[in-house]
Amino acid sequence: MTKIKGLWQDPRSGIFYLRRKVPEALRPMFNCGELYKVTLGTSDAREAGKKLAIANGEFEKKLATFRETLKNQGGGALSAEEAQALVERHLTRRSGSGFASGGVDVAFVLRELDDAVADLAGERLPTAQSMPPAEWIAYRKRVAGSDTDDELSEETIARLEAEMAARHRHLGELWFDYQRRTPRRRWRALLTEQVAALKRQIGLAEGNIPGIDEPLADAIAAALAAPQVREQLPQVQSLRRRPNATRARPDMKLRDLAKEWKAARKPGKKAVAAADKAVEDFTSYIGDIGIGEITADDCFEFRDAVAKMPASMSRAHRSLAFVDQYALYARREDLERVKPASVKKYLGAIQALLGFAFQERFIPANVSAGIKVEGYSKSSDRRPFTHDELSKLFALPLFTQSWSIEHSKAAVSDVTLRWLFLLALFTGGRIEELGQILLADIKQEGQVWYVDIDDYIDPANLEATKRVKTEASIRLLPLHPRLVALGLIKRVEALRAAGETKLFPDLTPDSLDVQTKEASRRAGRIIDKVSVDPRLVFHSFRHTFKDLCRDADIPIDVHDQLSGHAPASTGGRYGFGRAVAKLAQHLAQLKLEMIDWAAIETAAAARAS
Repeated sequence: MTKIKGLWQDPRSGIFYLRRKVPEALRPMFNCGELYKVTLGTSDAREAGKKLAIANGEFEKKLATFRETLKNQGGGALSAEEAQALVERHLTRRSGSGFASGGVDVAFVLRELDDAVADLAGERLPTAQSMPPAEWIAYRKRVAGSDTDDELSEETIARLEAEMAARHRHLGELWFDYQRRTPRRRWRALLTEQVAALKRQIGLAEGNIPGIDEPLADAIAAALAAPQVREQLPQVQSLRRRPNATRARPDMKLRDLAKEWKAARKPGKKAVAAADKAVEDFTSYIGDIGIGEITADDCFEFRDAVAKMPASMSRAHRSLAFVDQYALYARREDLERVKPASVKKYLGAIQALLGFAFQERFIPANVSAGIKVEGYSKSSDRRPFTHDELSKLFALPLFTQSWSIEHSKAAVSDVTLRWLFLLALFTGGRIEELGQILLADIKQEGQVWYVDIDDYIDPANLEATKRVKTEASIRLLPLHPRLVALGLIKRVEALRAAGETKLFPDLTPDSLDVQTKEASRRAGRIIDKVSVDPRLVFHSFRHTFKDLCRDADIPIDVHDQLSGHAPASTGGRYGFGRAVAKLAQHLAQLKLEMIDWAAIETAAAARAS
């Protein structure tokens, strides 16, 4: 395409613009730099060519108008040198006390500019711009005493200095920072009041006269930034009552850091156990050094050492120090190594501790940040059940033979395992969420039964303590009508009558407060009867539930709320979410016709009889 004068295409967006050079004398009137640029609003070259002619015409018209204005101003226009002389005379003229004594003094100018910048950030402060002139004069008199607004005595200036010091630690700090960060067309707008005030002081005509206003604005900005003006500003003494104590604690040991982290973050038992093991292994391998001495190389070496550990080892070897375990196993080639998730577990614990130390400013940097574990990903390698696998799973004797018959004498009963599977199928709940359900959590609203999945610790009854994975996991789960029909509410009533408090009383927490460790193992053995695919586990029900919701055309915000996933949009994070009755209506759309429900209902009825 032939290059057309004034036509420019943004290489990032592809949008065409008119871009024309502005004569230097007219740039203040255009309020731009060397180039005048306006979008043509299209990325189509043919359409841009048509719009360019119109935009060029408008630009030429502005040029003619501004040239005529400049010509008519004649001697009314100020050169840069003239504007500088006027500003130096009236703004930076020093009094005996160090401040300019004209109607506009440096401290008030900088204060007003600071407040204007703060106002842009939404921090509204009273300024001369926000007050009528009479109110502003009254304010100055109230602060300074009985002086008139035209001349400031030494006593008045002293009082003003004190007032300014109380309001601003460093006068002009906000303004100078804003001026450095933004182009002239933005910071120039904040000087409008200062230019008008200076024109009134000098006795120039009011109104917008670019030939006068723009040179004055540039001169004011330059004068405020000049060293001789900065010297006039009061040096505010620190109001600190005592010297600052440093937070740096480079000599702190990892074990002591772990104690601080536990006290501040209050992690769960699993996180505490992982952190304690990681600290023990790290200090064994690297040395019991201060946290300020730990380097990124130390963290990389620890990561690589953990990756060489075997997937399993004998009880005798597990009792050895990590450095000795490394010596035994690092060079062997006949081993299955630990998975990347295990490496990340222990490296991540060290990263969490050092990250906490950096946030508390115990150390100047988190040297472990950004270290990756090859092969590790947060995304799960689990997959959902296929329809055929669901059909086979729920055709197993556990579900289709009389529920009064025990199929196993395992610590986790058949009835517990059966209801965990059914609840996971119809709710997508995590096994630990389901395993810790209390009878008090099963409630009714109107005709809808639901489970209240929440998070709390009851010091008086540790068995009633419950935890969820994330804040979004706290939710209300309606019970599908099929669960009610199969007798879940009847079981709840029977357990209450027996004095139980938990829906699954045979689930007991292990040393890490995990309720469902044994249930998960037994569930895994049952799932293996359907498929030996290692990606198919109990957690696969969460993936399956999402697919079932999609197949039933349930809105995404509904199945996100049901499964305890955080909303994808900002708007979705507002409010409590959909009411439980509405959730129940959507959940009832799940039919799961691939499962032989008649056989399961017959087995459940046989138990009841």
